[in-house]
Amino acid sequence: MTHRSDDNIALDGTKLDVLAKHYTDTYSVIQVVLKKRDRLFAGILALLFVMLFQLYAPVESSNFIAKLIADKLEVSGTLNFIYVQSAIWFLLLSACIKYFQAVVHIDRQYGYIHSLEAVISAEFEGGAFTREGSSYLEDYPAFLNWASFLYTILFPLILVSVLVAKIVSEFRLSGYGEPLVWFNLLMFLFLLVSIGLYLHVVHAKRNRAPTKTENTISTRHED
Repeated sequence: MTHRSDDNIALDGTKLDVLAKHYTDTYSVIQVVLKKRDRLFAGILALLFVMLFQLYAPVESSNFIAKLIADKLEVSGTLNFIYVQSAIWFLLLSACIKYFQAVVHIDRQYGYIHSLEAVISAEFEGGAFTREGSSYLEDYPAFLNWASFLYTILFPLILVSVLVAKIVSEFRLSGYGEPLVWFNLLMFLFLLVSIGLYLHVVHAKRNRAPTKTENTISTRHED
């Protein structure tokens, strides 16, 4: 029978302490990005609400938002609302890109934290250090699958529907001679590409065979 020396035991203990601290630090980073993701999602919903307001009441929304901005900036005169629309398109593109980046980053970090859990939990019994991996996925409730559907399928469909309706409405109202409408069309195309690539990442990973401790992007939207 072979026995480990005291030096090896001390070395293993030190290594385990380092891994445990790194695990904690990595989890803390994930929590920061989760909060950022939630703020971005709320911002996207707010911008979509503004777009819907513009779609169903274009004149009223134009006057209301233009007056609101003029009062906030303390400027006299009437703002050209087409500039406001272009700013909204640009803000929405920026928020969506940051949101998609955050979601993909969280997913990649969870994959990494699962590998740390596998190493650390091998030193324990009874399912220690499996909170984010196998313990999380065990007896996965139906409601979380429903939440995953809302975030990764329904929300992108609603987003694309609003964007298509909005860009069509702008061309109808402003005509093809307005340069900023073409700028908005460019923002629209960038958004479509971003949404398409995001959905490819989400559903390509979901469709490949997962391991027991592996998570997917969709299972972490309810956090």
